[in-house]
Amino acid sequence: MAETLCLRVCSHFRQDVETALAGLGEEGVRVQAYPAVCTLRPGRCNLADARETPPPEGSDGALVLLGCDAETRAAPPDPRVHLVKLDHCIHLLAGSDVLEPEIQGGAYLVTAGWLKQWREHLRGMGFDRETAGEFFRECTRELLLLDTGSDAHALGELEALAGYLGLPCRSRYVGLDYLRLFLSGAIAKWRNLAAEAKTQEVLAQANRKVADYAMAFDLLVRLSHITDEEATIAAIQELFAMLFGCTNLVYAQVEEGRVKEIFAAEERPRDRLDLQQAIDALHEGYLIMPSGNGFFLRIDYKDAVLGLILVREIPFPAYRDQYLNLGLAISNLCGLAISNARTFVKLQETEQNLRRERDINSRLFQQVRALADTDPLTELLNRRRFSELAEVEFDRAKRYSNPIAVIMIDIDHFKQVNDTYGHGVGDQVLKAIAERLRAVRVSDLLARYGGEELVALCPETNAQEAERLAERLRLALLERDIETTEGPIPITASLGVATRERGVENLGALVDRADQALYAAKSAGRNCVRVYGRDAAPSEP
Repeated sequence: MAETLCLRVCSHFRQDVETALAGLGEEGVRVQAYPAVCTLRPGRCNLADARETPPPEGSDGALVLLGCDAETRAAPPDPRVHLVKLDHCIHLLAGSDVLEPEIQGGAYLVTAGWLKQWREHLRGMGFDRETAGEFFRECTRELLLLDTGSDAHALGELEALAGYLGLPCRSRYVGLDYLRLFLSGAIAKWRNLAAEAKTQEVLAQANRKVADYAMAFDLLVRLSHITDEEATIAAIQELFAMLFGCTNLVYAQVEEGRVKEIFAAEERPRDRLDLQQAIDALHEGYLIMPSGNGFFLRIDYKDAVLGLILVREIPFPAYRDQYLNLGLAISNLCGLAISNARTFVKLQETEQNLRRERDINSRLFQQVRALADTDPLTELLNRRRFSELAEVEFDRAKRYSNPIAVIMIDIDHFKQVNDTYGHGVGDQVLKAIAERLRAVRVSDLLARYGGEELVALCPETNAQEAERLAERLRLALLERDIETTEGPIPITASLGVATRERGVENLGALVDRADQALYAAKSAGRNCVRVYGRDAAPSEP
């Protein structure tokens, strides 16, 4: 059946269009006229209704022929309404090869439709007979009727208008062939667009179906994350209902080949028996119901039957085989989800054991890392780790021209402590010294450099600040004796300070200078602070 079309045209051309359509034999095309804009005063009419009004009831679309609207760029809000833009409505009757020479020759073109109301048109334009005559005689040479032959009174109206204006007139027969050709092409194009729109709708429906299947497979993926078997069964029922458009589903939970529990919106008396018989009779994963409009589908995984789903009273029995093939394609995935749910408790126990082992391994790693980076006695950085971190700080200070200092610390007469009290007490003394030094300024790198020798790296610290810090470290050891198992032991320390200056290009050179300053402190009688460059000459070893 052909689509029905509402053809909207200017009221001046309605009779011509209806006559032309009758000759074309177009069925289902209804002509609807809109008011002529070209002869109305501004503001009295516009073509919004023609563009924006939906097709009338019973029509598949509307085709609007426009020649006097400057706003046709705006697309109609209803996609069923299509616009055909003309330079002027008069181009419906003849081509430019006919019209342009006449216009260039000074003719004023009129149509039968316009002539029917020429008196109203002139009044609408604000003319009386005198002003109308003056206006038209000034801008045109003659009046020319484009005669289509559809109105027998058109010639008489032309002569009346010519006499009114005082202008010569003539008629040129154009017939309806051009109009018929134009209308035939416009209608054919509209029908093609309508057919394309229907094709697009079919495609859109197919895409929606694909989207439904995509949602279904997304649900399949999410099945693997459900850890409760009953929740998994509910999701499987939702999945099959979505795919098959059927809510009359029955799911049997199966263990060791027997129906354990039935899940259904409405369980029938024979369901359990039918399901058990189907399990016993299934050899290919499915069984068609005797009625032919449903089937049993086995849910299994790795040769273990985990469930059975009954799909009955499918809405489109003709597509039963397609439904069945789709069900078979996803049944194994459903079986995997059920299997995962049943083994979840074991997986949880395994996960907990793995988590405990991971925590133990993490603690062991931290302990091993601590052993590798710190001195086990004092818990200060060892020399290797200190060198790694100090190199980074030194390079940063060098790159940005920031101050940095090294303080070398040597415990005075520590060998006598070991010789007098033993190495156990000596270890107690070293641990206590480390605790006191750590408490002075925690932002610095502090390490055991070897034996009773310690070292501190102080970023963002100039010579004066480093000297004051070294003095605080010295006083922290001097202010009170170290408590040991053998009683309190007085402890003092010698400290050497060096800062990065011109010529110090690496950390080793800076440490060497601090070591020279330390040597100067020991040479000065110990228990004091010396600064390289002031108290220790560069030539000193």
